[in-house]
Amino acid sequence: MKSLVITAHPSSLGFTHKIAESYKLGVENSGGEVEILDLYKESEKQGYLYFENIKEPSVDILRDSYQKKITEANNIVLIHPLWWGGMPAIMKNFIDCNFTPRFAYRYINGRPVGLLKGKTASVYITCDGSIWIYRILAIPFKVIWRFIILGLCGFKVKRISVLDKKFKRTESELNKFLEKVKKDGEKVG
Repeated sequence: MKSLVITAHPSSLGFTHKIAESYKLGVENSGGEVEILDLYKESEKQGYLYFENIKEPSVDILRDSYQKKITEANNIVLIHPLWWGGMPAIMKNFIDCNFTPRFAYRYINGRPVGLLKGKTASVYITCDGSIWIYRILAIPFKVIWRFIILGLCGFKVKRISVLDKKFKRTESELNKFLEKVKKDGEKVG
């Protein structure tokens, strides 16, 4: 089993990176392969999506590389903080640039058909506010991830997990969450 973990946090000390490492450890403990893409690393940053004609997208060497990685992976994991009611712009740009028509989905007779069937996906989101504040945002946000982004592309969604009140959590609580993430990785491995 091969997993691709995609993180979007500007600080290398951000908790999203600890989540990615815990997931990676779980996958490797089960004999699987895993690669982590840090979207904020200079070598992994993509320019914004740009085209004049949607049928002739601009040349993007990273897109070709990332789409190959997505194709080769059995499992995709996306990890990011919840900012201003959504994902960081760099994560949204990753989706715009790489989950493209004719690669991730296409329309047949006006209906979307996912082209990444047979793959699983999970999303881990961190936020500092209380989950009850985010209920209004988090539920629609989960729907967007599950049905509009991942579902449209054909992924089977395994988990969408929101860690709320992160800044108020004790070290023990954070480690418990990381242990749960590691177990999720072991199940996939």
